[in-house]
Amino acid sequence: MKKRAFLLTLLVAFSLTLTGCWPGEVHVDTKINTDGSGTRSYILSVYDDTLQTEPITNLDDPEGTEGKGAIINSIHITGGVSEIQTWLEDNSPEWMTVEEMETVENQRVFTITYDFDDFDEFLLRYEQLVDLSPNTSWDDFEENELPTFECTGFLSKECTFTESTTLVNATFDWAVDGIWEDIYDESTLAGWVTKSDITVLADYTLDLNGEVVEELHAYDADALDGDGTGAVVNVTSDSFTLTTEFTNIAGIAIIAVIAIAVIGGVVFIVIRKK
Repeated sequence: MKKRAFLLTLLVAFSLTLTGCWPGEVHVDTKINTDGSGTRSYILSVYDDTLQTEPITNLDDPEGTEGKGAIINSIHITGGVSEIQTWLEDNSPEWMTVEEMETVENQRVFTITYDFDDFDEFLLRYEQLVDLSPNTSWDDFEENELPTFECTGFLSKECTFTESTTLVNATFDWAVDGIWEDIYDESTLAGWVTKSDITVLADYTLDLNGEVVEELHAYDADALDGDGTGAVVNVTSDSFTLTTEFTNIAGIAIIAVIAIAVIGGVVFIVIRKK
């Protein structure tokens, strides 16, 4: 009996090395202007094994020498990977735009985005997204943990934007949780996969007035992976901070208008005296 149980466990473990899911790769892409307005996009890329006849090589095992198994995601989403698009269209906040699904080689790419007129609106949308999650809320975070956008100076200005990776993850937990509960089929991976395994913050890009900071996923042959080495490394930073300096054209214009008004007033007085 013990031998049979051992063989069954071994068979299950072996089957999981032959086929496995790969997490959806989330790319958070943000552009912020000096007045605090901008755009934020969440781009979810999911490998779809139905898009090619050959198995999709496990990205943690690009040479195929470690027996980590090909990537198979299609059987884990009820209706197939493309059903994520339908879920996003049905469940995203009305103020977000759900772009058309794209197919890029062997990946399905899903994008949701929103614009904000100033940093106050950015914080409002941030709070709304965090509060959509059934697992966390905006009130769980201290004020010093929240995103900031601060500008100093007048003619020559300096603006700095900061946010934590924890909060970035919290802003799309509502989608991860919903997909997990509504359309993810874990039956073939029960006990091996949890909600936290189905997506990963793979990439982060921030453009602040043309200054850019980004962290992109990449394969690292020396990265630890269990007892061996070689794995894809995703976002590891705890937070992101970016500063930009610029000339305040509006401030210069105001000074110019005031100067012209003053000069005009002086000339008028001189002429009147004559």
